Amino acid sequence: MNERDLILLESAITAIEEAASAVAQEVERDRLRETSLARLSTVEAELNRSRVALEKILKEETR
Repeated sequence: MNERDLILLESAITAIEEAASAVAQEVERDRLRETSLARLSTVEAELNRSRVALEKILKEETR
């Protein structure tokens, strides 16, 4: 994997972290209906799983 690919992976990880943070903030505001909050919580969990997967790939590729 070349340096450009690594930078793109790092950028994707940062974007996912920012998206997960925004979702978490919306959940904390607790202004939405329960079903919407549940969906947002699911989205947050999926974003975090994706971030972890990308971090593992990045770690493997930079060994």
